[in-house]
Amino acid sequence: MPSRVLIFIALTSPAFAQEKTTFDDHVFPIFQQSCLNCHNPDKTKGGLDLSSFSSALKGSSGGKIVEPGDVGSSLITSVQQTGDKKMPPEGDKLSGAQIDILKRWIDGGLLENKASSARKPTKPKFETSLRSDPAAKPEGPPPMPEHLLLEPPVVTSRPAAIHAMTTSPWAPLIAITGQHQILLHHTESLELVGILPFPEGEPTCLAFTPDGRYLIVGGGVPGKSGVTVTFDITNGARLLTVAKEFDSILAADIRPGFDIVATGGPSRLLKIWSTESGEVTKSIKKHTDWITALDLSADGVLLASGDRNGGVWVWESHTANEFHTLRGHQAAITAAVFRSDSNILATASEDGTVRFWEMNGGSEVKKIDAHPGGVTAFAFARDGLSVTAGRDSKAKLWKKDFTHAHDLAQNLSHLPTAVALDSEGNRAFIGDSQGTVRVFKTDDATPVGEILANPPSIAVRLRNFDAGIPRHEEAIVAAEKIDSEKSSALSVAKQALTDAESNYRNAIELHRAAKAGADPISEGSAKIVSDAFARIQPAEQAISPLRKVLENAEKVSAQARTDLEKSKFSLTQLKAAAKRWNAAAINTRALATRLDAEQSAISTGDIQRKFSQSAGTLTIQSNALNQKRAQRENLLNELEDNHINSKFHEEIKSTLAAVDICISRIINSFIETETDTLKLRDQIEQSSPLAHQKQIEATSLRETYTKALE
Repeated sequence: MPSRVLIFIALTSPAFAQEKTTFDDHVFPIFQQSCLNCHNPDKTKGGLDLSSFSSALKGSSGGKIVEPGDVGSSLITSVQQTGDKKMPPEGDKLSGAQIDILKRWIDGGLLENKASSARKPTKPKFETSLRSDPAAKPEGPPPMPEHLLLEPPVVTSRPAAIHAMTTSPWAPLIAITGQHQILLHHTESLELVGILPFPEGEPTCLAFTPDGRYLIVGGGVPGKSGVTVTFDITNGARLLTVAKEFDSILAADIRPGFDIVATGGPSRLLKIWSTESGEVTKSIKKHTDWITALDLSADGVLLASGDRNGGVWVWESHTANEFHTLRGHQAAITAAVFRSDSNILATASEDGTVRFWEMNGGSEVKKIDAHPGGVTAFAFARDGLSVTAGRDSKAKLWKKDFTHAHDLAQNLSHLPTAVALDSEGNRAFIGDSQGTVRVFKTDDATPVGEILANPPSIAVRLRNFDAGIPRHEEAIVAAEKIDSEKSSALSVAKQALTDAESNYRNAIELHRAAKAGADPISEGSAKIVSDAFARIQPAEQAISPLRKVLENAEKVSAQARTDLEKSKFSLTQLKAAAKRWNAAAINTRALATRLDAEQSAISTGDIQRKFSQSAGTLTIQSNALNQKRAQRENLLNELEDNHINSKFHEEIKSTLAAVDICISRIINSFIETETDTLKLRDQIEQSSPLAHQKQIEATSLRETYTKALE
């Protein structure tokens, strides 16, 4: 074997690497000792083969038995014998030290050998046991997006219809469907705070988990494909991709605990999917038309589904057994929503009604004739308020006792298609068929603002800022000029009034002095007094108009100052927004570079695994070659022995010829493997620095982004 390959292999040996728990060195010996009698290629009990790394990761007929980083995997519960399945079923259970080895292997990322790279979890760690009240507020601050992508993957001149909206049960956050994307907006400021790309097609349904951290999105391409993706809204990570269909998914939800996903659509089948295996565990053939709505209760116990024919059923989510059949609607179901306490189910229909059902007996507790022509959308608030919209172009708010509070909007210009209430029930969101979301205060129906479902690119935003900031600066200069002029006019008016008031006082004093010094019998003195008195009235009359002039000047000056302050504030806000979007542009590059770095690291890890396997093959071939050469040497020595008979001599020669052929084949294979190994080594030498450089670049961009936000 060439020295350069041997050196490279040596550098990857345990002497040069941190001790790792691997399948080959630590886990397989445990399986070999205690498990392979029942779980081998010839005897796969339960569909499980533990004889190789790949087959162990494949799992059993019930799904995967190990998940990177999850020491609660079924393998551990089985060997600890704490669950229904016990391994080994007979004989001594594994020792604590052996179980610790398995846990370290899982925690370390399921390494095959010391040259392997740790595997990432295919799904996040979730608390699978439900709280006593899953709808209760989780501890700590409510989850909100943190530095998510703000660059839309799809930019269009016109928005598409709003298919679905949903709000976080605890945070000021609303999720809105867009074109191949989900938009996350702050419900108070209405600012865009994150975008979740959905390249699988058009998103058609959305649902937050009870803790508000995760968002399941269903959708796809009509007539071609469908899927659900569950996102972590704090960082935008795609955690689960489940329920791959051959048509778009119209309704979907995920159960607290993240063990199942329920879906419905044009197939008319209500399907329950295992998030562990990704397979359908239940397929319910009860609906007679497209399934258009479904919801899992916050406590995870019940699943409601409705169809285009008006059928509504409630199921036990754990068994998929029918729990209630809810009869009453005469047209398509547009919404099926559990109240946050899981005790009441609301169903809305194109028959114009909303019906409320209690879940103990399945009886109808209230029916409201909400919208003539059909109810197109319904949503609960966490506190029990609800909002509806319909084909009568109205949106209405309903009290907790299901009575009408007031209309939120009338004469909507486009068909409302989705509604939502914020976490506090203070704002209502009405989405329509033209991609506009109108926002209203719930207490008095005051319009607050609008959200468009087709955000512009960051580049367009920055160009608008570049054009807008100079205009605002020019407006401030003009406003400052007007303010200065009005301030000067105010000063002039003040001075004029001051002078007039001074003239009036002087006239009074002059009259008083003239009167005091006048000779009663002198006609001249009397005239002086009369002249002084005559000056008083004109001086007094001049004051009133000047006061009005001053009042008007004060108002005009105050308005000019207000306009100036508004212009300055507007410019400050504009510059702050420009700064935020400049930072968002940097973050877009940082996120893309980080993803590229992660993919490069994965690719490098794959190459390293292949190199390790190839190097191992070289070692095996080298050992085999040495064995055959030793065998050949022994055969040659036997041929030199003069005491053997001719028949045996011919047999040795035949064997020697066969060994030579075998040696030739091994050498050829060795050369091929050596060539492949050297190529893999070269690829590692090229890809490792590149992956490292990309990681450095991603870190640098992240730091630049953080500074840009300061």
